Amino acid sequence: MREEEKFEVIWDNAQRMPEMERIVFYELERKKLVVGLLLAISFFGGGGLIYSGKTVKGALLLLANGLLLAGFLSLQGLGPLTTGETFVGGSVFLIPLILAIYVYSMVEAKRAIEKYNKRLYLMVFDRRPP
Repeated sequence: MREEEKFEVIWDNAQRMPEMERIVFYELERKKLVVGLLLAISFFGGGGLIYSGKTVKGALLLLANGLLLAGFLSLQGLGPLTTGETFVGGSVFLIPLILAIYVYSMVEAKRAIEKYNKRLYLMVFDRRPP
């Protein structure tokens, strides 16, 4: 079901609900920001976007982050060759890219979750048609 159709169904059903039932429905259906951010941090950077409903963008970030991590690990080899060498030359460029994907994913997940929750609130509690 597309997001537009989902919100139309929510609006139709919310018009028939008593006020207390609307509050419970909203609390159950809204996306939690903490969950989105934890998924963005722990699931290769794309999990928060997948949770917030931006599946394609989240999957692409997941794939890009996985490829960058694979490149980083392949450049590491078996370990440092000398005692002071912790990063090989190519991986110095990959670490900022990987961190940038994580930060971008967290910001986008936060924005998408807030947008979804705002729209859900309007559909559940507003009396005007969408």
